[in-house]
Amino acid sequence: MIELRDYQLASIEGLRQGLREGHLRQILCAPTAAGKTVMGAHLIAEALARGRKSAFVCDRVALVRQTSQRFAEFGIPHGVAQGRNTFGRSLPVQVCSAQTIEKRGFRPDLDLVIVDEAHTQRKATMQFIRGIGKPVVGLTATPFSKGLGQVYTRVVNVTTTDKLIAQGWLAPLKVYAAREIDMKGAKTGAGGEWLASEVQRRGTRIVGDIVSCWKEKTEKHFGGPVKTIAFSATVDHGAELCRAFQAAGHDFRQISYKDGNDGKRAALIEAFRRGEILGLVSCEALAKGFDVPDILCGICARPYRKSLAAHIQQIGRAMRSAPGKQYALWLDHAGNYLGFLDATLEFFASGVSELDDGERARTVRKQRKRGSLDCPRCGYVFPAGEKAGLCPSCGLERGRGRSRVEVTAGRMVEVTGERGWDENRAFVWTHIQRIAAQRHGSNRAAARSFALAQFRNWFGDWPRDAYRPDRGPADERVARRVRQQLNKWRRRQFAIAASGQHRQERRAAP
Repeated sequence: MIELRDYQLASIEGLRQGLREGHLRQILCAPTAAGKTVMGAHLIAEALARGRKSAFVCDRVALVRQTSQRFAEFGIPHGVAQGRNTFGRSLPVQVCSAQTIEKRGFRPDLDLVIVDEAHTQRKATMQFIRGIGKPVVGLTATPFSKGLGQVYTRVVNVTTTDKLIAQGWLAPLKVYAAREIDMKGAKTGAGGEWLASEVQRRGTRIVGDIVSCWKEKTEKHFGGPVKTIAFSATVDHGAELCRAFQAAGHDFRQISYKDGNDGKRAALIEAFRRGEILGLVSCEALAKGFDVPDILCGICARPYRKSLAAHIQQIGRAMRSAPGKQYALWLDHAGNYLGFLDATLEFFASGVSELDDGERARTVRKQRKRGSLDCPRCGYVFPAGEKAGLCPSCGLERGRGRSRVEVTAGRMVEVTGERGWDENRAFVWTHIQRIAAQRHGSNRAAARSFALAQFRNWFGDWPRDAYRPDRGPADERVARRVRQQLNKWRRRQFAIAASGQHRQERRAAP
């Protein structure tokens, strides 16, 4: 019996409701590691119990093998349709390679089709599910593909990345943005992405930085080297990365089309899983369905111009939870995390409620303009699209705006998330002191008491530094938050007073 978590049960019920409403083709969206394969297996097991035939379609051989193993664990008898590894053709449940069944043809008697990684729209598969007239469920963590809404008529998205992190099902990331690959003037291909050759030519220049930054950050956070995956621009770029890590004494291996056979790739992944290999490098092979929960560090050296989905798929590889894993590092040398920051945070918080109908413009990452968005005094990096403001690191006046990045030692900067400036205690304490001094003038004792109270209301404890206000201007964001706190306190006092007056009136009533 397959045991489902609460949000998985709710997702299944959401699909059932869509079917009752007449939606035969639905997308089930859930974050990486939310258990989409488990939910698909549950649907197939229910169909099998009713004597119905099902197919689970994967677009990669590794996913066929992985799904077949999971079905065996769940006790679901099944066959496999994948090249020379085909067996059990007569069984009512089939785990299929999309490439194989596109050549051999789909079974015409299917009652249910589950399409894994449904954002990858293969032409033959799309044509088949359009005309089957039976329930189809597409599984994906990133339902952003152009025109996906022309094939699937409804999306079910019950949970989000932020919710799963809060519930402990996913591990949060500590993100560092390193020196960004300069893609100015780079040529793009038909899909709007930069050509791999352009990325490799520019990305190889920072290979040395990748190794040294990895050594520095893993030492800082984990006390030394940890299990790591890295995404390169091309196979040649990945080979150069492996040579650089190996030259530094660390066993990194590459997974690519040059492996020659699936057995070699599977052996490398298993050796990595067992800890016999420290790091794996690939262009895209590790971005889908790669399940090694105890990865503690991910590296991105492949910049994307439009592919938000590829970016989210990659960072998801490091977010799987594992015993003792409190968080994972993500070292972004390509500018993707900052470039797609707003879209990523919105998706992690809210998920998706509709599919692309083929007419919307695709998300293009925002390019950081060097110099104009870096603080000239301390090197603080403002996120993409951020209006220049007071630098939260050194206080240099640059206008107004909300920051999400904190400067750390070396060339790396830590991206702290949407409320990064809000969590910078030293920055907030500086500006609360300025507000207190402005409100209470020469009455230092009153100003100090006010500042301490506001800081404690904000963070729940006392500031580490003594009260020493300067004469600088107060940041408007901090001032706005203080005003909100004061208004909330006044409303609470008014409610208390009104309640007390009401009780007195009731006691005085005859």
